[in-house]
Amino acid sequence: MFPRFKNTGFSVKVSKNALLKIVLIFGSIFGVFLMTGLLYFRNDVQIIDENEKRTVYTVSADPYEILRENNIKIGAYDKIEFSGFDSSVTATLKIDRAFEVPVTVDGKETATAYNVDLTTAQLLEQAGIEYGEYDTIVPALDEVVKEGEKITVTRAFDVSITADGKTHTVKCLDNTVSELLERAGVTVDNDDMVSEELGAVISEPCEIKVSRVEIKTKSVDKVIPYQTSTVTTNILAIGDSEVRTEGVDGRIRTTTTTTYIDGVKTDVKKETTVVTEKVDEVIAEGAAIVTPYCKIDDTSIVLENGRPIDYEYIVSGKATAYTAREGARTASGRLAEIGTCAVNPNVIPYGSKLYIVGQNDNICYGYAIAADTGDGMMDGSIPVDVYMGSTSEHYADACAWGLQYVDIYVIEVGNG
Repeated sequence: MFPRFKNTGFSVKVSKNALLKIVLIFGSIFGVFLMTGLLYFRNDVQIIDENEKRTVYTVSADPYEILRENNIKIGAYDKIEFSGFDSSVTATLKIDRAFEVPVTVDGKETATAYNVDLTTAQLLEQAGIEYGEYDTIVPALDEVVKEGEKITVTRAFDVSITADGKTHTVKCLDNTVSELLERAGVTVDNDDMVSEELGAVISEPCEIKVSRVEIKTKSVDKVIPYQTSTVTTNILAIGDSEVRTEGVDGRIRTTTTTTYIDGVKTDVKKETTVVTEKVDEVIAEGAAIVTPYCKIDDTSIVLENGRPIDYEYIVSGKATAYTAREGARTASGRLAEIGTCAVNPNVIPYGSKLYIVGQNDNICYGYAIAADTGDGMMDGSIPVDVYMGSTSEHYADACAWGLQYVDIYVIEVGNG
């Protein structure tokens, strides 16, 4: 309390010492008030700096101001998390210190990035390192890099691909030739030539050349006409003929294969193959006086004017005809069949090869083998009795033959 003075019109003088005491009293009162207020309005903050923790007191709500108050320095890439104040809890201010991440490009350490929960792509951007689509980057671009890891960038190199008069440049990093051709949009056919094997892995810059190969094939057929030849047959009459072998024209094919590489003719090959074999025609012309009854054509018997030109001897006389049951045997033991005949074996031994033709060129039995005998033959009245076949089928033929006068040409004498 300051003393009150009644204004009586008199002036009151206060000494300097008294005034100083008054100022000190008021200053003390203000200081106590200020101290009390600060204690009342302060806040608790727990600062977590990596593995270090401490609690500080502040009246500031700005995390950076709080850090400055406590002389804690923050790096450019450090990360802080501030929970803010809550009357019921202590605020948390967490500091994540950035760590160095070396960046190696093509085996050389090129830059250093600073990481706090950043991906490879973010760190490369931070370090100002550009990368291409086909570069190999470890760890993967979307992967968060951990402390102690490094980023490795392997640059893809250029490979030139020349095809169809154009050169394409593509990026390569241990790719196969086939993959690079696809990357360049170049397709190849089975006949095309590629300077490198399609499955080869390219490990350094190079030039791959694709040569377009076009193969043209042309085929031309040529007809080879068949030839006609004639043979003589003893089972056809003179003037008659028959085709023994049908003639067929041959056909050969010449195939010309021309190879072009990038439009330039480089090779010509010709190949001839037989499409159809030629078959010569064979015509048989008759040599007998008339058509023989026996159709055995022994080519060793050569006829001239219907008669053999080579023989041992001739027996002339009557010729009759006979038949027998199917499967009958002759006197010599041979099977009775058309082409066998009965003779006097004392005149014409069994097994002799004969040719029998009418004396008047009016009839012809033809080829025969002496194999049988009979009464008429043994008494000498009939030199030959020709066999016409089985009775069931050829009896009428025997009757039609009747009795004929013939010449029996003994071509070869049998031995019984």
